Amino acid sequence: MRIATLPRPIPLQRALAWRVTDAVFDSVHAWRERLLARLATYAEFRRAVQAERELARLSPETLRDIGAPQGLVGQRRWQEEHEAAQLARLLNQRGW
Repeated sequence: MRIATLPRPIPLQRALAWRVTDAVFDSVHAWRERLLARLATYAEFRRAVQAERELARLSPETLRDIGAPQGLVGQRRWQEEHEAAQLARLLNQRGW
């Protein structure tokens, strides 16, 4: 949790214009904080998706070398076998 600023004291003896201005600034500040939090969440999601794509490009041997979980290594091995089978089927259809 992060606290950017301390809350302002309640102004009891201020003119109406100043109180309205403070309320507007407070609502704009709250909206900005929500927007920044949403953007940070979205950026984290994009980084996770990018990392997943980069892991998908690695070979099973490399995954095993870096200590990836066995399930991920097996999944990548299955993907490679599946892609090879699709390529072989396509080449057989074309008569190669």
